[in-house]
Amino acid sequence: MDSAWKADCIKKFNALPRKPLAPSGRVPNVWHFDLRYIPLSPPSHMLFLFQKESQLIAQQILPVRMNKFETGIAYFPDSAKEAALEICFGLMHSFNTAFDLNKGPGGPVLAPYGPWKLTTDDHPLAREVEKQFKALGVKEERCKVEYANLTDLAHKQFELMYKGIKSTLGLPDIARAALHTPSQIAFSSLTPPDPEAWSMMSPQRSGATPEEMEFEKLSMYAQEFMNNEPLPVDYSYDKDRFSNIGDIFENIRGVLSSKSLEQVKKEADAGDAQHAIDAGLRLKYGIKCKPDRNLSRTYLLKAALNEKASAQTRSMAHSMLTFWYTAGREGDVRARYVFAGTYHADEAVRIASQASPNNKLLASAKVLVFATNTVKPLTDDLKCPELLIHFKWVVKAMDGRANFMKLEQLAVEKKMMKNPNRYRCANVGCGIEADTGKMLAQCSGKCDPDKKPSYCGKSCQDWKNHKPFCKPGAPCSVIDPTYSTSGAGSTPGGSIRIPVHHSDGTTSFLSTSTMEPEMLKEIREVMRERAPLGDSSSLKMELHELDPVTGNYKKCT
Repeated sequence: MDSAWKADCIKKFNALPRKPLAPSGRVPNVWHFDLRYIPLSPPSHMLFLFQKESQLIAQQILPVRMNKFETGIAYFPDSAKEAALEICFGLMHSFNTAFDLNKGPGGPVLAPYGPWKLTTDDHPLAREVEKQFKALGVKEERCKVEYANLTDLAHKQFELMYKGIKSTLGLPDIARAALHTPSQIAFSSLTPPDPEAWSMMSPQRSGATPEEMEFEKLSMYAQEFMNNEPLPVDYSYDKDRFSNIGDIFENIRGVLSSKSLEQVKKEADAGDAQHAIDAGLRLKYGIKCKPDRNLSRTYLLKAALNEKASAQTRSMAHSMLTFWYTAGREGDVRARYVFAGTYHADEAVRIASQASPNNKLLASAKVLVFATNTVKPLTDDLKCPELLIHFKWVVKAMDGRANFMKLEQLAVEKKMMKNPNRYRCANVGCGIEADTGKMLAQCSGKCDPDKKPSYCGKSCQDWKNHKPFCKPGAPCSVIDPTYSTSGAGSTPGGSIRIPVHHSDGTTSFLSTSTMEPEMLKEIREVMRERAPLGDSSSLKMELHELDPVTGNYKKCT
């Protein structure tokens, strides 16, 4: 909508004839409205209007737009205040055009007219829409919005309309029946998201210097490109993939220093998708600017929806957006947040996979974590069958990755079962295990090779316990009935890993090829109280540091 269209819309609405009774003269000219999220691809928000006595209904996709090829995904209000402006224009446009009833081949059937009164079933929404009408210059008598509890009646009417929409999707009857009717958005009970959760930055450490905090932000920025890169779902971890991380970090630091945020935003607004991602990430982490959750999303969307951009760029932008909707909403994750996040995950997989020259199924680590944490729990027992119907690409990627990891797990378990002592720390309760024997120190005594204990470090070595068994023909000194291998896959360079048993009863695994065992154990203690990153997932952690002499970012060895 341009400014001229907006001004004309307001002018027409103010000039509409307006009477207490509808044109039929039989029912009150009172209209009820609400806002609903429609998960059909591409997803959007719909303004629903309902006249109680006549049961006349109307709908308008928001935001009102002149170009039918545009998508409404950019409009995602978190509050009644954010929703109000587009709702106002949606209402005015609906009445100005007589609800589009005059577009048929028979010519005009209803002259446009204004509502005598508007109602909605959400107190904050009523206040904000009324306030916005006044701010736009709508005549005083046309601004009033009252509260009316018509939730159930309006939903029944919307359900009838939505059945018609579902009938156009070409789905089997059983699939259409599984699609639930979207409910009205209740802003009055909506808890604002934690704005800091979107960046997932740790709180400022006590005593941390500004340089250290800025470095942490740059580190998070750099990790975005690694975590959101689309890779084959049958991809095995390769340590060499991150061997040039220092160069990557320095390149990023150079880019961030060479242009200001305003310069980057200007390039992004002109249609440069890579600058749009740059702006989105700067705003996400607050790199030389104030963090802005909503504006960060706006610029990432510019990249994701830019059809002139490469498939890689668009896929990564969609991947970066998956957690925007659910981050900081742990106690109030509603259906539309799940649908919106899954839409981006699905698009990230679809765009990258369709552009793959060898028809490979591609998904980023971020998308797979989202799918494991969010999509899988809701589809395993068909709590939310719509996810299986609407988002086939991400479901296919999730299943493909799970099958590949299962095969890798079986291969590792087969190897470890031949000589389990070689791949786990002998100290009972330690939990550290390795995917290659060289990662653990083995007893150098005279005990039989298949009975030799292995240790992750000196603190776990238990000579007092092992000494009586350190001789040829003696039984094994390692007895740990609680042990079972994680089978979390292997890495070419070797790594150690440790299980994390979370407070909710689930288990995930931390693995690393750079951290010391004691540090990994400390991280385990911290993460025990947190929810896992995935269902029995394996999180690869690498240690990096800032060289105090050169200021370069490097991987610890």
